[in-house]
Amino acid sequence: MTRNFTLLFLLAFTFLIPQTKAQHNYCGYPRYDQEVYSTVHITNNLTFGSNVDYAGVTQNLTMDVYEPTADTATIRPLIIWVHGGSFLGGTKNDVDVTSLSTHFAKRGYVCASINYRLGMNVPPTQTTATQAVFRAVQDLKAAIRYFRKDVATSNIYKIDPDMIFAAGSSAGAFTALHLAYLDQPGELPSTLDTNVLGGMEGNSGNPGYRSNVNAIVNLCGALGDVTWMVPGDIPVCSMHGTNDGTVPYSTAMLYILNTFPIMIVNGSYAISQHADSIGVSNVMYTYFGSGHVPYAGGTATQLAYMDTTVRFVSNFLYKYMGCTPVDPTPLPNTFIPTQVSQNPGVESEFITAYQNSANLVINAHDNAFLKNISMFDPSGRMVIDRTLNNESTFSVGTEGIAKGIYFLNVLTTQGSARAKIFIH
Repeated sequence: MTRNFTLLFLLAFTFLIPQTKAQHNYCGYPRYDQEVYSTVHITNNLTFGSNVDYAGVTQNLTMDVYEPTADTATIRPLIIWVHGGSFLGGTKNDVDVTSLSTHFAKRGYVCASINYRLGMNVPPTQTTATQAVFRAVQDLKAAIRYFRKDVATSNIYKIDPDMIFAAGSSAGAFTALHLAYLDQPGELPSTLDTNVLGGMEGNSGNPGYRSNVNAIVNLCGALGDVTWMVPGDIPVCSMHGTNDGTVPYSTAMLYILNTFPIMIVNGSYAISQHADSIGVSNVMYTYFGSGHVPYAGGTATQLAYMDTTVRFVSNFLYKYMGCTPVDPTPLPNTFIPTQVSQNPGVESEFITAYQNSANLVINAHDNAFLKNISMFDPSGRMVIDRTLNNESTFSVGTEGIAKGIYFLNVLTTQGSARAKIFIH
C-alpha cells in the first residue's frame, strides 16, 4: 500500500477513470474490448504450488489456464479468477469463475481459475476466518508469482508482467481485495500470527518473483477495514447487489453460513465511498434489488447478469490499459422500478414490515430473530443499516426519509428476507 500522499492532488481529479501503466499498446483493435475468438483452449489442473492447510495437511495448489485458441499474440494481459464458497467450499470449476474465464479469454485475455486452501475449525471465529483469508491470499500470490516466473523463464503463456489483474467472486473477491489493500504488516490483526502462517508472502511456491497486481475486480466481496486502502493504491472495480444476504453491500456484520457472526466488514459500496474520498481510482456498479452473485447460474436472468458483469468489468480493464471502449456509456441499472401498491405494509418470509405513524416497524416471525437490517433507496443509497442482537422487533423513525419505494434486506436467524416497502 503505497503511502505517497503527493499523488493525492492529481488523483482527486482522476478517481473515476482507471489509472493506466500500460507499456504495450493494447488499443485500436476489437480484441480485449469485444469477444473476437470463438473457442478457448484450457490447460487443466496445472500445479502452481503447495502448502499446509488449516488441518496440517499438505495440499497441492492447481489451476486451469484459459487462452484464446490459436492466438498469435506475443504479449497478453492476465486475469486470475478466485472462486467463492465462504472459504469452506467451492472450486476452480465453479460456474461463475469458469464462465468469466471463458468470456474474457474470448476477448483475448489469458485467464487462470485457481484452487486455494479452504477450511477452518468449526464453529468459525474472527481469528480462524481471518487465517482462512490470509491463506487464500498467500496462495493467490503464489499463482501470480508462477506467471511472472514463466515470463522470466520459458514464457509459455506470453503474459505481460505489468498487466496482471486479480479478480474474484464472493470469498474470491475478499481474497483479491485483501491481497491489494492488506499489504502492510502494521495493518494485520494482532490475533494473526504471520510467522506460523508463513509471513506476508507465504510459502505456497515460486519465491523470488513479485506478487503484486495492477488492478482488482471485486464481485460481491468485502474488506475487513476500508482504511487499509490509502491514497496511491491500485484501482478497483466493484459490483454488488443491494439485497445481498451473504456479504454486506455496505458496512455490516458478516455471518459465515448465515449462522456464525464473524466481524463487521466493509462491502463494495463502503469500499467505493472510501476510495472516492481519498482519490483511489475505482468504479462501482450496483445490482439493484439483487442478492448474492446474481450472475452465477444458467437461467435467463443469471445469464443476463453475467452479460452485464462481463461488459462492466471489460470496460474497466480496457480503460485501465489506456484504451476507449466502443461502448463506454455506463450500463443501465439492472433493477427497473415496478409499480408498487401504496399500502405501507409488506409480509415476506420470516418478517412483517409496516409503517406505523412516523416509524418503520419490522417484526420477525416463524421462529426467526432479527440479526441485521438494511434499507436502500432506488439509487442504491443506503438509508438504514443496523446490526441487531437476535431481536424480535425493530423500530426506527422515518422522519427525514423521503416518500417513495425502498428495498429492505433483513438477515434473520432463519435466513434472509427481502421486500419492497412504500414509505409515505
